[in-house]
Amino acid sequence: MNKIKALIIDDEELGRKIIREYLESHPEVEVMAECRDAHQALEAIEKYHPDLLFLDVQMPEINGFELLEMLEEIPYVIFSTAYDQYALKAFEVNAVDYLLKPFDQERFDIALERVKKSIQHLQYEKEKIENLLKNLHPEKKYLDRMLVKQLGKIIILNTEEINWIEAMEDYVNLHTARGDYLVLQSLSNLETKLDPNRFIRVHRSYIVNIDAIREIEQWPNSRYKLHLQDGHQITLSRSGVKRLKKLMI
Repeated sequence: MNKIKALIIDDEELGRKIIREYLESHPEVEVMAECRDAHQALEAIEKYHPDLLFLDVQMPEINGFELLEMLEEIPYVIFSTAYDQYALKAFEVNAVDYLLKPFDQERFDIALERVKKSIQHLQYEKEKIENLLKNLHPEKKYLDRMLVKQLGKIIILNTEEINWIEAMEDYVNLHTARGDYLVLQSLSNLETKLDPNRFIRVHRSYIVNIDAIREIEQWPNSRYKLHLQDGHQITLSRSGVKRLKKLMI
């Protein structure tokens, strides 16, 4: 069996230390990196493509669940948590393994053995984890955050920061006050992930954040032009005008 590449993700040094010590009796698991927050974790996942995450649920700014929701491909995960009974029930219903803090070596070994058997039999756990996330956040439908690569780093961008989005062949260009970010994704695909109460497709090449609109200028022949807070101007298509009018009083 090949080495299992793993990441330890926990904001507490003691939590990382305990897992590292428990792994001493499992030489088949190679710890590629230890991460104290989601920012470090995202960079390590991008770099090492791990098979397994030892993931603490409670972390500042971005918790373990939110981290997983940002990933395109979810590795095997062993959660560690001191969570409430509702979340524990969600783990159990979806057959996702977790370690309830404080846990001992015996309980750790049981969880790890389950993962190793799944890896050996090529049983991918992605669907179980996706169901877990849906159960924990049933009301969540649209993106709150996006991952963008910039100068070799991964940046977490809140969607509310986006002023307007421009289609550029196979990419979209996200225009924000912080700068512009190219993301490999079609405009139509991204449109389905954004809250339609905030983002409007005003043209086949543009999506606009309603809060970024400064004024709407009417031209002859029932045409309209948007003036954005950042100074950009966008001419609306006829279908874009119809979408925008639905929000007008």
